[in-house]
Amino acid sequence: MSSRKFFSLFVLCALVPLAAAWASLRWGWFSAAPTVNHGEWLTQELRLLPAPERGGGRWHLVYVPAAEGEPACAEEGGAGTPASRCAQALRILQQLHAGLGRKQARVQALVLAVESPVVRARFPHVEWQAAQVGDVEVQGRIVLVDPRGLALLRYAVQPGPQQAQRVAGDIRSDLLRLMNYERSGV
Repeated sequence: MSSRKFFSLFVLCALVPLAAAWASLRWGWFSAAPTVNHGEWLTQELRLLPAPERGGGRWHLVYVPAAEGEPACAEEGGAGTPASRCAQALRILQQLHAGLGRKQARVQALVLAVESPVVRARFPHVEWQAAQVGDVEVQGRIVLVDPRGLALLRYAVQPGPQQAQRVAGDIRSDLLRLMNYERSGV
């Protein structure tokens, strides 16, 4: 094979993949691929909980009340009220905790509000922490928080048992996938 033929073949083998990559980026052939996660990624970094002193923290499912004056679920209100939204979030957290099976030890359900003894008795697996979160992006939502305290995904609390079951399934799917990635070191 002559050197000119070899050089032409070499240049062709180098330029064809570059041209294909440029064309796929230019015309967006692969950019419209759907994502696998069900929650909404947060647009900015938010440290919702303090980082653990040493490694090996737990994942947290955190309900952040919609406003400072939102009731702590002491009594259930009508559909769409803050009290019913909070009660629905507590039911979702309780259902998720029960559905995790042997992985329950790696996940903690948490509500960032003042504890109500009546509600505490109804939802024993949910911890309470009196804290204010000023970020509107997570208020009134369930937030998935990694072991370092960073908020990753948020989920809207939907009224109705079918919607709540769908939200719980979405959270469980995302949580198990993220826990698997964490374990694999990816």
